[in-house]
Amino acid sequence: MPWLLSLLLISYNVIKTTIQSQKGPLPPYKNHTISLEDRALLDAIVWPKPPAPTSLNQTSDPVHSLFAILPSKGGRERRVGDQLEALVQMQDFQGRPKHYGGDFLVARLHSPKLGAGVAGTVVDHLNGSYSALFPLLWEGPAQVTITMVHSSEAVAVLQRLREQRSDRFFFRSLFRSGKLSENTVCNMCLPHNRPQEPLCNYTDLHTGEPWYCMKPKRLSCDTRINHFKGGYKKDLVTNKEALLFQRSGAEPCFILHL
Repeated sequence: MPWLLSLLLISYNVIKTTIQSQKGPLPPYKNHTISLEDRALLDAIVWPKPPAPTSLNQTSDPVHSLFAILPSKGGRERRVGDQLEALVQMQDFQGRPKHYGGDFLVARLHSPKLGAGVAGTVVDHLNGSYSALFPLLWEGPAQVTITMVHSSEAVAVLQRLREQRSDRFFFRSLFRSGKLSENTVCNMCLPHNRPQEPLCNYTDLHTGEPWYCMKPKRLSCDTRINHFKGGYKKDLVTNKEALLFQRSGAEPCFILHL
């Protein structure tokens, strides 16, 4: 279960390929040509990276963080179709405000009584504060739940693994011709520690999406018949980094009456 950042109980009434063999690994995917449209999409989803903390006490802590529901415009009664806004100020384990963003928060407005719910939009202000915005879609009381899935520091670890360790999950393919069969390791980028071993290149010629398998010793690349998950590598994070993904049994609950 992820950290429960806050549970705000709001009491208000709302009015209505091509196959080929070659020597050595190809360049990683980042060296493939990226279109302007793809670059714009990548830039749009870029996640802010935090400065490296000197200790775990400087990482995001939901227990010490602060939360509030902002008043409606003009102080009037909320109505169906309005927007509800919650403000979150992240703090570290020493109770000091965070001054950078990047925490992975999810927000939900829901009514257990009605069985209704809607996801909120979380806006990162890149200074340690976040806004959670919800459309009001039904009448009656509702609850707001804001959850910290990962701290900004944990997200940075996941980014590093995604960008630098594309081989953390590895796959295998079976090659068969007659009674002869072999299976080899496959991935987007294969290790560089075996540069003289030939590869089978299954890169998609239309999208440029790379995919390689180590070439079987006795079979050709066009005898590949299937693809399956081989497993995943362990011990890719340090002991200190692993602490960022540990969960606490304490789940703070805050009740507000509006």
